[in-house]
Amino acid sequence: MRQDVTLSTQENTDPNQLPEKPISIVEKLINVLRSELGQERYEMWFSHSEPVVNDAANHRVTFQADNEFSIRRIQQSFGAEIRQTVNRVCGPQTQILFLVAQDDCAELEDVAPQGDVQQSIPFGGSEDYAARSLRRVIPTLRTFQFPPESKLLKGAVAQLFESPGQYSPLLVYGPTGSGKSHLLEGMVLEFRRRLRLKRCVYVTAEQFTTEFVGSLRQTGLPVFRRKFRDLDLLAIDDIQFLAGKKATLDEFQQTLDNLIRTGKQVILSSDRSAMELGELGADICARISAGLCCSTMYPDLEGRINIAKTMCQVREFSLPTSVLEMVCEKLPRDVRRISGAINRLQAYAATFGDKITIEFAHEVLQDLFSMTGPSCTSMVSIEKAVCEFCRVKPNELKSSSRQKRISTARMLAMYLSREYTGSAFSEIGAFFGGRSHSTVIAAQKKVEKWLDSDERLTLPHASFPAKEAVRRLESNLRIG
Repeated sequence: MRQDVTLSTQENTDPNQLPEKPISIVEKLINVLRSELGQERYEMWFSHSEPVVNDAANHRVTFQADNEFSIRRIQQSFGAEIRQTVNRVCGPQTQILFLVAQDDCAELEDVAPQGDVQQSIPFGGSEDYAARSLRRVIPTLRTFQFPPESKLLKGAVAQLFESPGQYSPLLVYGPTGSGKSHLLEGMVLEFRRRLRLKRCVYVTAEQFTTEFVGSLRQTGLPVFRRKFRDLDLLAIDDIQFLAGKKATLDEFQQTLDNLIRTGKQVILSSDRSAMELGELGADICARISAGLCCSTMYPDLEGRINIAKTMCQVREFSLPTSVLEMVCEKLPRDVRRISGAINRLQAYAATFGDKITIEFAHEVLQDLFSMTGPSCTSMVSIEKAVCEFCRVKPNELKSSSRQKRISTARMLAMYLSREYTGSAFSEIGAFFGGRSHSTVIAAQKKVEKWLDSDERLTLPHASFPAKEAVRRLESNLRIG
C-alpha cells in the first residue's frame, strides 16, 4: 500500500491566492531525480506509471521498473544518484529497494550505505522468501585486508583522502582474486562518506566500454562525457580489458586527461603493472606511470581468517575456529575459493544436519584442497607461465641458446619445476631440452642466489626484482 508523507508548505497569507497543493515525498523525489539526471535520461529509465513508492512507516523507498533488466540497469547506472537524492529528501537512514513491478518474487537489493551488511527485504513477498533472502557484503575499506607486502598501497590510500588528486591516476595491480575490486569499491564509498563528494563513479572496464558503445548508438557522446568527465572521483576496474578496443581507448585517454587536468582523482586496477600494459598504447601507459602504481597480493593467513569470519557472519553460519583455520590454510590464495568452501559446508550442514568438524570439512572439501596443492602444477604449466611472463617461445626455452633473456627464463622454469612438481633433476633437465641433472642443480642455486640478494632481472618488456618475478609466476600458477 502506498503511503506518501507530505512536506509542509508555508501558510498562504494572501486571501486572494489559492492555497498551494502540498508536495508529497514521492513527487519531491521524482523532481529532484529528474533534475539530477536530466529529462531525457529520466524519461528513458523511469517512465513506469509508479516508478517510486514511499513506505514511510518502515523508512524505506522502493524503485520499480517493468522488467528485471531495467531494474538492474537502474541500480547499476543510477545507484549513486538515487542514494544522494533519497538522503537529501528522506534522510540517510532510509532504506532503498529495487523491485520488478507486479512481481512479488523479484529479488530486491538495498544500497543503503549504513553498515557493511545489508539484507534483501521483499516488498509484498512471503515470510518464506524473507527467510531465504541472501545477504551481501558491501565492500568497505574496513573489511579490506591489506597484505603485509602492500604497505605502500595502504599509505597511498590513506593519503588520497587527505589530498584527493595528488596521486592521480592511482593504479592498483595484482593477481586475480587479491581483492582489487573490493578495494576500489571501498574507496569510492569512503570518498562519499568522508569527503561528501557529489560525483563518484565505480565501473568495470567492460561497463565503461558498453556505455561508450551505447552512447554512440543511442544517447549520444555528450551524455556519456558528462557522466564520466564531470566527476570528483572515477574508479575503473580491470583496465587490461580495454586492450584492442581502439575507439574506447581514445575516449578513455581523453577522459583521463580531462580529469587529471582538473585535479580530480582517478583510480584504476589491473592484473599487471603499468609497464606491462603496452596493449593499451604508449600514451595511456605514460599517463598511468605518471601517477602512482602500487601492487597488492593475496592476503596472508591472518587476513584470510578474518575474511572467512566476515563471510560466516554475513551468512549467519557458525563454524568452529579450528575448521576456519584449516580451510584458510588449505586454500592459500584466491579468497573466492574460501567463499565457495564456506557455501558448501553450509549447504551440507543444512541438508544433512551434521556437525561441522575438521574431519568432516576435510572430506567435503577434498576436491578444492587438491586443486591448490603443488601436485596440480606440472612442468607444462610452468613452461607456459614462464614463456608468457618472460616473453619467450617454448622452443627457445628448450633450445641451446645462451642469450640472457632466454637463459634467465630457463633457469626460472627449472627452479619452479624443482620447487613445485617434485620431479627429479634428471626429469626436469630432460623436459627442458635434454639437459643434465647438474645443469638443473646449477640453475636452482643461481635463482636462490638471485632471491637472497633480490637481484634485478631484466626481461624484454620490463625489469623486476627476483622476488617479485618469482612471486608473480607463483601467482600465475596459483601455487603458494
